[in-house]
Amino acid sequence: MRVSRWMAATIALAATAVLPGVAGAVPISYITLSDGVEVFGSNTQPPSSQNEPDGANYYRFHATAGNVITITGRRQVGHYDMSFWVLSGVYADTDVFGTSITPADAIFSDFGDDELPPLFAGPFGDPRSIFVAPFTGDYTVAVTNYLSGVGGPPNPFSLVAEGIDNAAVPEPGTLILLGSGLTGLVMRRRRRTQA
Repeated sequence: MRVSRWMAATIALAATAVLPGVAGAVPISYITLSDGVEVFGSNTQPPSSQNEPDGANYYRFHATAGNVITITGRRQVGHYDMSFWVLSGVYADTDVFGTSITPADAIFSDFGDDELPPLFAGPFGDPRSIFVAPFTGDYTVAVTNYLSGVGGPPNPFSLVAEGIDNAAVPEPGTLILLGSGLTGLVMRRRRRTQA
């Protein structure tokens, strides 16, 4: 059966109405932070994207409830006005935020913007967040672009988190590989004992 373009467009429109937000969801790829280790990245969002989940740079860390956490961001070029959100939990895609990351979200922990003098002269200051971890678990840092000047993107930056846990949390893919390897070893051993 051949489907006309009009019918395909109608089906796609109906699917978006039934599943709101799914069509615009962008998968989130994380970089894991370690205590006191500076990481470097580059944000490609245009200015005035401080609440925009799409195009943000995503980092994750683990913390114990009650730990005092300090997260410091530093622009690496003068034109970039760096900002970031600290959110409770980690997420598969941007659908959890809708169209905007906002302080009203239940997942909001803190926002960093202009707390420090800029590392390189430029608009406004560099971000720093100091807060007490409200629960034991994983957290997200979403780096965004507030009001950068002329000259970017790209907008290179560095990020460092202090007071976080360094407990290695294996990624799901690592666990699958580890389980497959162990299964192979057990099967090999069974064959040897049966022979």
